[in-house]
Amino acid sequence: MNKMKIEIIPAIMPDDFDDLVEKLNLVNHHTEWVQVDVMDGKLTRSISWPYSDKSHFDQLIHQDEGLPHWQNVNFEVDMMIANPVEEIPKWIEVGVSRIIVHLKTLKKEEDFDFIKKIKAEGLVEISIAINIGDNLDLLEKLEGYYDAVQFMGIERIGFQGEEFQESVLDNIADFRNKNKEIPISIDGGVNFDNVQDLVKAGVTRIVSGSLIFESGDVKGTIDELERLANK
Repeated sequence: MNKMKIEIIPAIMPDDFDDLVEKLNLVNHHTEWVQVDVMDGKLTRSISWPYSDKSHFDQLIHQDEGLPHWQNVNFEVDMMIANPVEEIPKWIEVGVSRIIVHLKTLKKEEDFDFIKKIKAEGLVEISIAINIGDNLDLLEKLEGYYDAVQFMGIERIGFQGEEFQESVLDNIADFRNKNKEIPISIDGGVNFDNVQDLVKAGVTRIVSGSLIFESGDVKGTIDELERLANK
């Protein structure tokens, strides 16, 4: 049986639209996927485009323009926002391929029903983000209605460069033992030293922001992550 290739996904936490374009310019020829981290300042203290700066977002929703480099990369959006149910339809119109919803933001039965509806429509892949301390029993409410999970490797989401929490490795391994096929992402705290441990635990997608963009060698860092992950 062939080993599944581990995806390396650069994560962009854009201050504004120009920042998004600048970082996409650095990675668009070196990756198939890019994660855009969006924050409204409510779920986390941080705030990013398009909640910090509405420029271009309406044009993207109405398809008057496309996401930068959409011809070269696929987009997933990590919705670190208080009410993702209200915002998901907008991002579907923007044209993202994956939407990541944090389990802790689904508070009502109507929220779970909405996620099931979106998944059933088949317009985007749905991934559920699991924060440290989340009650994984809530995932049972969405059984069969998500395509992947994303474990957060840090305590404070919405901040790049945070320290990796080793306890996440056990959580990933436990989930993998119960779910043999589903893709598992890790986001937060990834470094060259823990990549192989993450893959051994069951991760199939490595999401990295500061390691890649603060390296001074974007392509070289992506290549090294790929080498280590697929060793």
